[in-house]
Amino acid sequence: MSDYILKYARDERVKYISHLDFMRLFHRTIRRTGLNFVFSQGFNPHPIMTVAQPLSVGVTSDCEYMRVSFDGDLDADEIMSTINAAFPPGYKILAAKKVQGKEIDLTKLDRAVYNVELEYEGGADVDALMAHDELIVPKKTKSGVKDSDIRPYIYALEKTGDDGKTLTLTMCVAVGSAYNLKPQSVIDAMEKYLLGFRAGFMNVHRASMTCGGSKPL
Repeated sequence: MSDYILKYARDERVKYISHLDFMRLFHRTIRRTGLNFVFSQGFNPHPIMTVAQPLSVGVTSDCEYMRVSFDGDLDADEIMSTINAAFPPGYKILAAKKVQGKEIDLTKLDRAVYNVELEYEGGADVDALMAHDELIVPKKTKSGVKDSDIRPYIYALEKTGDDGKTLTLTMCVAVGSAYNLKPQSVIDAMEKYLLGFRAGFMNVHRASMTCGGSKPL
């Protein structure tokens, strides 16, 4: 058995596919390649694979990661080209690396950078937003929707484009099991704390994820 970290992209064509549907799609893709997954033991065996920080529906990315286990010692470049040849349009493996133990621990991913483009009305002074000590917005949790102070989890927020109708933002926010902040919550805070700001249609792209400032691949 050999473990591999795969870095992959999801584009506009498949951004509305759910996480569970992607897991099924990836399993079927591997079956078409002839590569042999390692399966768990027990009454309901399933492929040994873990996706780090699943994407929300509607978000594109070129920095997704998964850990998979295959039977045998395979060449990482061969895995990448073989899967890409079988993947449906919209998904692509960007890199692959064989790993040992906790050499790359995807559970330690703690920051993500998003590029957000949205239609808007009103003022969009992001510096004024970041000047607040607290940004309290409703946030969905495992126990329901609760008010949460998201300010400590917005590490950077920059306006990179603005023509008065369309706004482009780059934001670095918390990601991971300890605290996961979605770009929508940042936009919710802008609507609450910036006078007259109202957001419309939005495109979100996850550009990078890091562990303590370092990229897994």
